[in-house]
Amino acid sequence: MAEHEYEHGFWPWGAGTAAAAAPAAPPLPFSTDSYPGGGGRLVVVIRGELDHDTAPALQRALQEALERSHSGLRLDLTAVPFLDCSGLNVLLRLRRDAQTHGKTVELGPRSPAVTRLLDLSGTASLFPCAQ
Repeated sequence: MAEHEYEHGFWPWGAGTAAAAAPAAPPLPFSTDSYPGGGGRLVVVIRGELDHDTAPALQRALQEALERSHSGLRLDLTAVPFLDCSGLNVLLRLRRDAQTHGKTVELGPRSPAVTRLLDLSGTASLFPCAQ
C-alpha cells in the first residue's frame, strides 16, 4: 500500500489518531479589570489566554477602556499565560487606534509568554514600557 493511502481508519503519519479526533478544550476565560493610573491613563489588568477565541471580546474591552481614558492605557499582562498572533493583532490595532486619537498604549508588567511573542515578532519596541 502506498504511503498516502488510507489504512484501517488511520493515516500512516498519525493524522487520524484518537488525539487528533478529540474535541478541542474550551478556551480558558479571560477577564479585564481597570483602575485610574497616573497621567490620565487607565490601567487595564488582563488575565487569561489571549487567542483567536478571546480576541473579539478583548478588542471590545480594550476599545471601551481606551475611550474612557484621557491619555491612553497601561496594560498589565502578568496573568496572561498564552498570547498568539490574534491577541497580538488586538494589541497592535489598539496601538493604532490610540495614536489616531492622540493617546498611547504602554505595556507594564508581562508574563514570559507575552515577552516571548513580542520579542519573536519584533513588536516589543512599538510599545513604550511602563515601570
